[in-house]
Amino acid sequence: MIVVYTDKISNRLTYTLNVIFKSILMVNYSFVNFETFKNCKDSVKINYSNRVINNCISIKPHSILFENNLKKQIIKVDWIKNIPYYFKTSENTDFNYDIFASTFYIVSRYEEYFKTELDCHNRFKAENSLAFKNNFLEIPIANLWAQELKKEIVEKYQNISFPKLNYRFINTIDIDVAYAYKGKGLVRFTGGFLKAMLKLNFSEVINRCNYLLKNKDIFNTYSKIIKLQKKHNTENYYFINLGDNKKFDKNISYKKKALIQLIEQLNTELNTTIGIHPSYASNFEYPKIKIEKERLEKITKKQITKSRQHFLLLKHPETYQQLINYGITHDYTMGYASKVGFRAGICNTYPFFDIFKNKQEKLLITPFQIMDGTLNKYENLSPEQATKKIKEISTVIKNVNGTFVTLWHNSSLSEKNEWENWTEVYENLLINTKEN
Repeated sequence: MIVVYTDKISNRLTYTLNVIFKSILMVNYSFVNFETFKNCKDSVKINYSNRVINNCISIKPHSILFENNLKKQIIKVDWIKNIPYYFKTSENTDFNYDIFASTFYIVSRYEEYFKTELDCHNRFKAENSLAFKNNFLEIPIANLWAQELKKEIVEKYQNISFPKLNYRFINTIDIDVAYAYKGKGLVRFTGGFLKAMLKLNFSEVINRCNYLLKNKDIFNTYSKIIKLQKKHNTENYYFINLGDNKKFDKNISYKKKALIQLIEQLNTELNTTIGIHPSYASNFEYPKIKIEKERLEKITKKQITKSRQHFLLLKHPETYQQLINYGITHDYTMGYASKVGFRAGICNTYPFFDIFKNKQEKLLITPFQIMDGTLNKYENLSPEQATKKIKEISTVIKNVNGTFVTLWHNSSLSEKNEWENWTEVYENLLINTKEN
């Protein structure tokens, strides 16, 4: 048993310990009063207060976990044995930095609640994050801090045993546009053909001719995806956009037989989960989330509880609260479009905390670390460089027994244009992410 003494129990502190102990280390803990803490004989004792108490692990608290408002934090990052630390509170305790407060700051996305420069889609920019500015975006620091705490506990309390943690890999596919041509109708197809001709885009003209003559749709890569899933025994999650046709929502209609049959097929595959990909438009008209979710439920004949935002549009806390309102219990949006790494500093599923409400919500968050478009378009990596980067990130996650989540698109396996030779990257991903 792990017991924690503190002068004040707050929602922020409770949430943080839930993340560290329950989400990462997979153990239970409890708060106790001072008298009980002093008299505990067979428990791991953590003193999270300003009191000097012997024969326990002491962490001097930072004020952030006992505040109820948003306040700009002055943060200085120090590096000790290749691990970044901030919120220094002491010089002579077991941890001179408040790893509880630090964990809360990074996993709650505290910094994203403030007004800051946004990108062209009004998203929080990776380049503005504390992690990017201090060169630890590719480090799961919350997991590392939890490991350091675990080491200290095991050293001082040799009778304690922790459960074995297992590395896990989840392969996710976003279906923004199910087919390039199939199911789009004669008007849309002809309009696209004429547009390609006028722009002298001959590769697109050839692709459209191949569809007409050979029924080859460049985005129809599903047999390849399923074949590789079975070959490498992966968990595949598909997030499907069923929004109405708009500027940034270009999928074929949810009424089209081609899309319905595809969803039904994917829904029958083993080790496969189907989730909703709320449309770009749903970020401005929230009731669309419910409409699109119900469309998918009607096709799959299953309750849909998992989601990932189209374009990774995520605004704290509004986006998560709207997902909760419409029955989503598990979201997979946490990650950046422009950079690989750990947006929330963690590679485990963990609960969402609404800082405005000062409350832990029931919604679970599973972060992703690698996206195909990040590697290819934002970072401009070659297939060889992308494979190397994927291996680096997967190794980091294996070292902390976390969950590695990758984000791919059916369209990026087309082997057309900028995606030439990227099927090999994808298969190498499936190989390299297997458990050691």
